[in-house]
Amino acid sequence: MKNIRPLFSVMGGSVWGNRGAEAMLMTVCHQIWERDPDTCFNVYSIYPGKDKQLVRDPRINFMSGTAMSVALFHFPLALLARLFSLVKIKLPLPKALSKLRSSMALLDIGGITFSDGRVLQLFYNVLSIWPAMLLGVPVIKLSQALGPFETGINRTISRRLLSKCEIIFSRGQITSSYLDKYFPELHYEEADDIAFLYQNEYSLSNENEGKVTALTERLKELKSEGKSIIGFVPSVLVLKRSLKKGLNYPGVLLNLVLSSINDNVHYVIYPNGTREGASNLMNNDILAIKAIKKYFEAELSPEQLMKIDWVDFDINTRGVRHITQCCSALVTSRYHAMVAGLALCVPTMVIGWSHKYRETLKRFGAERFAIDFQNENLNIQNLYKEFLRERLNIRSSLNSKIEEVKSRSMAQFNYIEKMLESFF
Repeated sequence: MKNIRPLFSVMGGSVWGNRGAEAMLMTVCHQIWERDPDTCFNVYSIYPGKDKQLVRDPRINFMSGTAMSVALFHFPLALLARLFSLVKIKLPLPKALSKLRSSMALLDIGGITFSDGRVLQLFYNVLSIWPAMLLGVPVIKLSQALGPFETGINRTISRRLLSKCEIIFSRGQITSSYLDKYFPELHYEEADDIAFLYQNEYSLSNENEGKVTALTERLKELKSEGKSIIGFVPSVLVLKRSLKKGLNYPGVLLNLVLSSINDNVHYVIYPNGTREGASNLMNNDILAIKAIKKYFEAELSPEQLMKIDWVDFDINTRGVRHITQCCSALVTSRYHAMVAGLALCVPTMVIGWSHKYRETLKRFGAERFAIDFQNENLNIQNLYKEFLRERLNIRSSLNSKIEEVKSRSMAQFNYIEKMLESFF
């Protein structure tokens, strides 16, 4: 027995920033605590300092999982420890690596990994799991999208690293088809996204709770007056990519709002990635919302602007879910905002890219309501109109499928439960 308490390391999770990462991390912790409340976690976060301020649970230890840390600290020391182990010497390691070495497993909760066209992310995908492998720690890739693997470098690296994982949980049929095509020998199972199991009590941070409560009370009141609430969750990454391609992402969203603004509708525009006060774009949809708000203010009348509420401050996953629960329909460019909508059976449309959206929507028979942000503006508008017309049917479909999806998601925690049983 390596520890007095079971210990897992987690890579790919954080609290601040990407609230999808928070949803996954908090769900992992609470699902495992439901099986053994004494379990501890080493979380290698890209925002360790901020996460320590937000979460004070003594069972969670936040350490640096930044690209710099894994490349210049974790990997070289793990490699050195591996070399010493060949001559039966257990090299003393600093806390971040010794905790990893003593873990039952490394749980990788990266949302999408080893995907073509993401070269910098590919190297992070490698260096975030390779140190654990060098230290002899089993790597479990919890539900995530992988692939495609068309490029030689990605295919070669993926074959070497993925084959060394204890098990891979594929997030859907498209990811599974990529694995079957290129790596038929891999051990994987399908399991839906971790965040489908998220509960509001799982969030351990308190971030602008009063503001969120005031907003949701206002939205509930508007809904009681007969108004439909349409939520928009934009993405700073889609905004950035659109600018590079000469596309007008704020304009696309404005046209969607204008197409339904004369209906009995109220809008709420809110983030799923927040780093209030930070100027860096990464994981910070607040900056996208401010840019969109500025664009809308130049195009809409004061009366029209009164029909829109804006959230441009930090909210945690619980806040995202509370707002989403108030919505009659949701349009998003963020994967885990989509998961929040689907989990709450709120009709959801996606303006994004990548197979990760389609394979999850397909579980609900709603994949046709995902469209690439580069598509023609008119096509996006037409899909939006169809989406609003069909939203009652979509809600019915979500209600009929959600328990099955949650059951598939639970399979990965049943796997971990067997590991815990072997600990004692």
